Amino acid sequence: MVEQPLRVLLLDGELTFRGSSLLTLRIARGLERRELETALVCTTCDGLDPALLQGVRLHGIPGLDVPVWGRLVARTVYRDIKDQRPDVIHLFDSRLLNTASRLAEKLKRPLLLSVGGHDEAESLVLRYPIPQLKSIISVSESVQSRLPAGPVMDQLEKQVILPGVEVSDAAGIDQPLDDDRPPVIGMAGPLEVIKGASFFLRACHRVVAAGHDIRIVIAGSGPEEHSLRQLAASLDLSRRLTFVDGGVSMQGYLGAIDIFCLPSLQQGIGVLMLEAMALGRPVIASGVGGVLSVIQDRENGLIVPPSDSRLLADRIIELLLNRDTARTIAAAGQQLVRSRFREDYMLDQLITLYRLMQPTAPRTDEILPVPGRASSSRDRT
Repeated sequence: MVEQPLRVLLLDGELTFRGSSLLTLRIARGLERRELETALVCTTCDGLDPALLQGVRLHGIPGLDVPVWGRLVARTVYRDIKDQRPDVIHLFDSRLLNTASRLAEKLKRPLLLSVGGHDEAESLVLRYPIPQLKSIISVSESVQSRLPAGPVMDQLEKQVILPGVEVSDAAGIDQPLDDDRPPVIGMAGPLEVIKGASFFLRACHRVVAAGHDIRIVIAGSGPEEHSLRQLAASLDLSRRLTFVDGGVSMQGYLGAIDIFCLPSLQQGIGVLMLEAMALGRPVIASGVGGVLSVIQDRENGLIVPPSDSRLLADRIIELLLNRDTARTIAAAGQQLVRSRFREDYMLDQLITLYRLMQPTAPRTDEILPVPGRASSSRDRT
């Protein structure tokens, strides 16, 4: 008997230019390539680079994250897929847990929850059992350690599945700091206080004050953008600084910078950092959270204390003055990603987990539809 392909319904909130969203999209694309029948439902994905959405059966449903309205939306999703039920529901945003658990209950299917950050983990207080919730997946040991203890949580299976990224062919990657143009120093992610962009700008100001001609790029958007533009103007960095939004090609952006900085005050693991390492960029990161399980200082990256713009500037200058060292660190970082954080490894673990959770009851052979979509479509609306 031919084994039926797994059907997986992926649920997420707002997809933006941030590591957790890019990881969700990478998982969706990867499962499709592995010939699983997948559908990704999110609340919105406006403003993302269209290339990130290719190969994903994606449908945006506004209101899924609104407590009362979300119940009605969940009923609509249930109505659309009840005759071709998924085998597993995988949730990537704990704020949708109530909606996802109701949907899983109605469909009589297991629910998995992925947690990508410390704040999200700490806020996951389960006061009553959720029968359909079978496992909580964390992106790092650091995140898993922040899950609150309690009678309900202690009964759940918990595991760490490291994020995976695509590792480019080293022969096709330009060396960082390898020409006569001014070096480009960059960071990426949502522009929120916790991401430390203000410390990054102050560090860049110190680098310029030390006599180095650099260009600065910040990729992302968020509530801090206006304040950061004001800070850049006060530091006389505006002519050197470029802001790019989530519509930018991620690989194009990361490949264009020479040094990638992750100045976060708190970090689950740093998916965008892994993406930069995979492209052979030297990384300077705050020594917080899951970052410390990835970066070995002065081996495959440089570690600085969080919120310390002076030391961050010193490390940037160190790499600018020692380009061979920067390239050696970059090569070691790329090798680390190749050995521990490959997309294939992540997908293998997820698919194994899905199969363990797969119901034994028979199902129809029809393709899992995207809510509101024709079942044969595999492109984004």
